[in-house]
Amino acid sequence: MEIKKNNSGNSWINAGSVIIVLLLFSIMAASNVTAPIYELYALKYHFGPFIITDIFAIYVLMLIPSLLFWGQYSDKHGRKLPIAIGVIMELIGLLSFLFARNVYMLFLARAFMGLASGAIAGPGSALLFNYNRKAGAVLTSIGTSAGTATGPLIGGIMAQYLPYPFRLVYLLSIILVLLPAMAIYPIKDISTKNPKLILHFPSIDREVIRPFLLSSFVAFGAWSITAFFMSLAPVYIIKLSGLNSIAIGGIIVFLMLGIASIFQIISLKFKIQNSMFSGMVFIIFAIVFILIAIIRNSLYIFIAGTLLAGIGQGFAFTGATREIKAIAPPEKTGDMLANYYIIIYTGVGLPVILLGLLDKIIGLLQGIIFYGLAFIAFSMVIGFLLIMEDFKD
Repeated sequence: MEIKKNNSGNSWINAGSVIIVLLLFSIMAASNVTAPIYELYALKYHFGPFIITDIFAIYVLMLIPSLLFWGQYSDKHGRKLPIAIGVIMELIGLLSFLFARNVYMLFLARAFMGLASGAIAGPGSALLFNYNRKAGAVLTSIGTSAGTATGPLIGGIMAQYLPYPFRLVYLLSIILVLLPAMAIYPIKDISTKNPKLILHFPSIDREVIRPFLLSSFVAFGAWSITAFFMSLAPVYIIKLSGLNSIAIGGIIVFLMLGIASIFQIISLKFKIQNSMFSGMVFIIFAIVFILIAIIRNSLYIFIAGTLLAGIGQGFAFTGATREIKAIAPPEKTGDMLANYYIIIYTGVGLPVILLGLLDKIIGLLQGIIFYGLAFIAFSMVIGFLLIMEDFKD
């Protein structure tokens, strides 16, 4: 039976929306389940933080061209084929992790996962926007952040307390991906009167370029701090706590993004501009707390910074996504979301690569401090631009 889209806008959530959100959740959870396990891989294959950042980088490098192609394809030919191909790529990535025998297999696995996320993120979000106009933005944010939070928690706990830390977690992830993927088929897809596909670099209409860039850089900031927690924070928190526990790294990531998911819902009570501005303010305070924690070697201050980072991420990312949803023409939703996610994932990849290079040059501690100060300056500029934009309105 075909599940038709909700055109009325009266229902905040419906069966089709749940299926799409669960798919976004499962893909993000499976793609990030490895975050706390990198410490075990580092011990097994004898590599350091620089290789960890490179593994993150290959994910982003493969994701961006995938986003560019499948975002355009989905606007012309529908969302479901890119989603199906993305699911296949995700399963190949998980199988590559499952049968990994060396560090090169880790790179291969992350490359396939990058291709998968690119094929699913834009078309999946666009399908949700088209399917549920009322709640598409917040459901996209919740599904993405909740999945990104849950993956490291599952990975950390299973690696710490169950046997076969390099096997069981990927078997569970395969099941987690397949369940909602099989339920996507009955959902009604978009149709177009102009099915001809002409590949191009996604363009943004002149009249919306300013709000698009501003909201995209807010999301860039939200996911840049998230990338720190996903990559190097689990390694650092183990050293800071003195506990030889893989689970604690996953718990910290879950705490940060779990708080973010809660505040994504709370942020709906705020105007879009206020939500984005509040997010940047909380992110600035979060970085200050994290830097103080690192300098003073304080686990409790680091946890406080983690909570502030989650609040900031929730406000900033949902506010930015709501703005994108508000300005995106239906026929160009895939293009606009492709551009939006390119900027987001640049925010995920670029800072992590920078931290890896700084670790090589001046050491991890000094690198985090340098990066934190630069990020505070960036966040203050974005906050100022948001104030000016609000003043103009």
